[in-house]
Amino acid sequence: MPAKHRLDLPAIERALRDVQTRFAVLSRDFTEQRDPLTDEVLNNVLEGYALIDDYVARGVDLFDLQQVNLMLEINATVLCGRDPARRVEFAQHLAATEEHFFNNVEGGIKDLFNWYSAYHSESVWKRAAGVYVRILSKPQLFIEGNNRSGSLIVSYLLMRAGQPPFVLTLDNAEGYFNPSSVIRNSAKHGVKALYELPKIKKKYAAFLHEQVLDPMQFLLNDEPSPVYQEGGAR
Repeated sequence: MPAKHRLDLPAIERALRDVQTRFAVLSRDFTEQRDPLTDEVLNNVLEGYALIDDYVARGVDLFDLQQVNLMLEINATVLCGRDPARRVEFAQHLAATEEHFFNNVEGGIKDLFNWYSAYHSESVWKRAAGVYVRILSKPQLFIEGNNRSGSLIVSYLLMRAGQPPFVLTLDNAEGYFNPSSVIRNSAKHGVKALYELPKIKKKYAAFLHEQVLDPMQFLLNDEPSPVYQEGGAR
């Protein structure tokens, strides 16, 4: 069903700009070193939010076998934005990502789709957390940009269920980056994964749920989402 509410992209940009400004201070509490949130990365992520906003509004089901390829567009957007020239520049990498996405038996879309099919009846928090874990754990779903792409797919799932998206803020940066480091250093297959990943998923689901302090956070009422242009949301 089409979404009742659209994303408040200017509010999302403000939250991300706050994190960008304080990133050096915030990173002191990160268990692993993280790349700074550059203007290019931030703008690409904003374009990613605009993309999933459109997906939700149009009723796109990313876990329909006929539409799973649209996840690749999310990854391409966070890596190089929507600029055609940048897409040409990244063409070889995007082609390699597509090959990895469809043909990696242990960590590609088939693994993610099978997991989602098995757990689709769980709460949206557990489903979203589980999808994030499957995307980020080794081997990862995409060659690069799994954190950003995974968080956008999490936001897409939350929005489809009528919840606000997950957005990186000053308050949740440590709670996001440190568990993400644990997840990406975990294997999705093997004996250890059988008892380790469910625990990680449960904790991350609780973290996502805790972020909903305001049901309308980062959402507009009944207005169309503003078009995002390079340099900021308008």
